[in-house]
Amino acid sequence: MKILFGVFDWGLGHATRDIPLIAELLKNNEVHIITTGGALKILKNHFKDRCRYYDVPSLHLPYTRTPFFKLKFALSSPVMIKNLRTARKKTQKILSAGFDKVISDCRYDVYGDPENSYLINHQVRFSAPYGAQIVAERWLASRMKRYRYIIVPDFEKDGLTGKLSHNLRYIDDDRIRYIGILSHLKKIDVEQDIDYFISLSGPEPQRTILEKKVLSQLEQLDGKIVIAGGNPNSTSNDRGGNFEFHSFLYAEQQQDIMNRAKFVVSRSGYTTIMELAELDKRKALLIPTPGQSEQVYLANYFEKKNYFHHVSQYRLKLRRDIDACLDYKGFEPLWRTTEAVKKFLSVIFS
Repeated sequence: MKILFGVFDWGLGHATRDIPLIAELLKNNEVHIITTGGALKILKNHFKDRCRYYDVPSLHLPYTRTPFFKLKFALSSPVMIKNLRTARKKTQKILSAGFDKVISDCRYDVYGDPENSYLINHQVRFSAPYGAQIVAERWLASRMKRYRYIIVPDFEKDGLTGKLSHNLRYIDDDRIRYIGILSHLKKIDVEQDIDYFISLSGPEPQRTILEKKVLSQLEQLDGKIVIAGGNPNSTSNDRGGNFEFHSFLYAEQQQDIMNRAKFVVSRSGYTTIMELAELDKRKALLIPTPGQSEQVYLANYFEKKNYFHHVSQYRLKLRRDIDACLDYKGFEPLWRTTEAVKKFLSVIFS
């Protein structure tokens, strides 16, 4: 079949979690990819000429240096709607070539006929004050009518997303398909010889702000430290004392280093959490991106569940906060990516 696959580009998480899905689709199908920015770079590097690519920006990125993301998000709504309409026009031109299946990972401009269109989304409900949440849920439900099924990379029970994709008000349960966690990383049997792996992923400018804060506190930690800068547009690497700094880690490097790590410090982005679960990493400190309501909600949710400890970026003290993580149990998934991919294919080709 000829398949169009849209990938959201706020950060790199959507691109990396889609890698095992696209890889499986490529075994018997022709795959075209719509995305932009770092996500496009990641997927091109991984799949090279096995796919055809379309550089189509999606939504305006309203991140800020201050914690007032929700206010800026609201003020940016007119620009975001305009962006979505522009992206939709470009997507429609691409769709005119004809596709058997259309799959979208959170790209609301990517859909064809409702019978052959599928949405991947772990955030079917926004984390917001009650009134705003109702409005947002209704808007999401109206967008999701364009898709046959909403595919949630989580478990129907005892999952990771909490209220973000469970107990929904305006979307019929029979249109939701829970497939389990997705990760482009695999667990491998290697010696755990890295004491701390610190991932500085996320959108700018907050990624750089966190990087500066972490680098200023490295002297608090003993042992071997590896830092991933999360910047695919840079090639700089550095070594000093007991640490290594890599501006960016591609899949094989990241898989090797995360498997070797005894402790992980990272954002609380959903893709990162799925990676921790996939690799059976039970000891981790989460630092949600300031103002990003989804990450803040997830970090608090995991804390209450006793999965992982989290700390505000503004209050980060590496030694103190790492010590506070030792009594948390991590998350044990019901199944891992291999089984989730099978469930994904059964939904798409049912």
